[in-house]
Amino acid sequence: MIYEIEQLKPELATTFTDYLGNLDFGHAPHWATCYCRYYHSNCSMEAWQQRTGEQNRQEALEQIKSSKMKGYLAFDGDKCIGWCNANNVNEYLRFENDLDTIIKDKKTGCVICFVIHPEYRGRGVARQLLKQAIADFKSQGYEAVIALPIENKNEPEKLYRGTLNMYKENGFKEVEKDGNMSIMWLDL
Repeated sequence: MIYEIEQLKPELATTFTDYLGNLDFGHAPHWATCYCRYYHSNCSMEAWQQRTGEQNRQEALEQIKSSKMKGYLAFDGDKCIGWCNANNVNEYLRFENDLDTIIKDKKTGCVICFVIHPEYRGRGVARQLLKQAIADFKSQGYEAVIALPIENKNEPEKLYRGTLNMYKENGFKEVEKDGNMSIMWLDL
């Protein structure tokens, strides 16, 4: 099935926070307060754990309204069913300096987080979100896209960074592996 994919824009800020705020994160309760801000921060883990969901929600709203936080929402009719955090890799402060040897001076997009409604998992929503992100990065003059999926065969509901196969299907190549995390690269 083809779902409608919309780029995150200020008019969709409340749709975004309502979508994430109303999902059941019983499999990973700490995700319920993230609002996809973790990778956009560079605070210590202790400081991150002290942040409240309301702080993260407010920060997300501000960043979306100023067009600093980017990504895509998937819809089935009027119902929001998915989210993909996709932006310039430099916006993900948590990775600051960690990926420099791979990225070098290339204008690089990054796809880091997918949150698919439980009723729609396994239906290709994340793949559609990824395809849209790649197409838009290409049209915006990006030279490459990087992704960092983590293998987790025992808990597939925690594959929030996408699956290795999903990236391979879209032409990404594994350029490095660190434990169960793969660094996937796509030249545009």
